[in-house]
Amino acid sequence: MKQLFIAIALIFISFTSYSQEESTQEESTQETYPKLPTLNLQMADGSPLNTQDLLGQPYVLHFWATWCPYCKKLQPALQKIDDMGLKVIAVSFKEDDDATPAKALSDRGYTFKTAVKADAIAQQLGIRGTPTTLFVNKEGNVIWLTNTSNPEDANLHLKARTLLHSIDMATE
Repeated sequence: MKQLFIAIALIFISFTSYSQEESTQEESTQETYPKLPTLNLQMADGSPLNTQDLLGQPYVLHFWATWCPYCKKLQPALQKIDDMGLKVIAVSFKEDDDATPAKALSDRGYTFKTAVKADAIAQQLGIRGTPTTLFVNKEGNVIWLTNTSNPEDANLHLKARTLLHSIDMATE
């Protein structure tokens, strides 16, 4: 099990380094992106969400915590991305026992759904800090992993448009 964590951590470390370089890869080379393992998320409303059920549509996983000021700073940009039609799923971890992540998002005016009690999932993926945001294509590959808290980061909007373009291309 420890070897699995090390392997995933190494994949994400190498991917983070790779994703920071300017890339002009075409869609046909996306198989070089790391595959997100199947995750079973517990949503705040009590329903389960399996990432296998999301195959065929791109989405964003935003690992965050209610106490994180950097997450709070980033979330308006994520709401804009969600409003554009790219599903954003907040994944709450490292929370206090009395935290209410879905209420915190709702109180801030955000409509994207949140998974709760995801410490084991964050650990499985080697995610330690907040915010950590993954952009996942319709094949289930992570095309970008970022720790930015800058809502004006051009890469946030570029990666979102790239994933939204893949939706548009599928419907043409």
